[in-house]
Amino acid sequence: MKSTKLFLFTLVVALVALAATSISFAQDSSCETAIVTESDVTRQAENTPPTDNWVLYTRAATPGVGAFVAGPEQPPLGVGSLNLKTLGGSDKVFLFNFDHVGTKLADINKMGYSTYRTAGNLQQVTSINMVVDENGAAPGGFTTLVFEPVYNTDQGAVVSGEWQTWDAYKGGNAIWWSSRAIPGVCAFSCYVTWNYIVANNPDAVILGGYGVNQGSGNPTLDANVDALSIGTGGIDGSCITYNFDPFRVATNKDQCKNGGYNGVKRADGSSFKNQGDCVSYVSNGK
Repeated sequence: MKSTKLFLFTLVVALVALAATSISFAQDSSCETAIVTESDVTRQAENTPPTDNWVLYTRAATPGVGAFVAGPEQPPLGVGSLNLKTLGGSDKVFLFNFDHVGTKLADINKMGYSTYRTAGNLQQVTSINMVVDENGAAPGGFTTLVFEPVYNTDQGAVVSGEWQTWDAYKGGNAIWWSSRAIPGVCAFSCYVTWNYIVANNPDAVILGGYGVNQGSGNPTLDANVDALSIGTGGIDGSCITYNFDPFRVATNKDQCKNGGYNGVKRADGSSFKNQGDCVSYVSNGK
């Protein structure tokens, strides 16, 4: 996104005023898990200020396609995933979350996601993007950091027809690149470790969105993503994994009460007739 640092900070201030989203949480073995569905997302044109914690952006002239769907096959989490399609070479679609603005890059100790490619060329697949300010409170410094499996060959080749999990941190040794030149890293063609970026930019913080991107140069790419994670260390450390699903599946009786059964479904996508129907499903799977 071609925005100035001041412009992005203005957007951050606006986000603080947003009401809490309806994302629900469940406990995972290593991270908190947040279910994200279409109802949690605002759809906007590329290069417009975010109006929600989750924004799915598309390019006005050549939009890609983004949809929360069931499958494919058995996703890493839940019953579905986020499907992204960029059929033309200039198509672009990306899903950004703005809850991590202000996080120091030096505190991050976990990042990753899973992908499933249905169609695409060579090593094409959805990337992770992070909009950062490389010098903290000092003037200037905006860039977008990008993780792509194609530059992390030690994690295996991208293949079609199966779910693959990518570690975008890997003890700080995962390979990233920058959309703009920053200290120690040239733009676009320098592929360096996360630790190297942090060492050369110790004051860097997340300035805007963290999420998944399918952009220019990816014609015919049809891919799904799930289990997007980010975590930090230290005393106040936290870890969260985003589970992209087409709907929320009822998992406990409290979700069924006070009309809550209208907002959850069975794993097969069917709705509940009433609270008792929902409670019965949670209790015995029927």
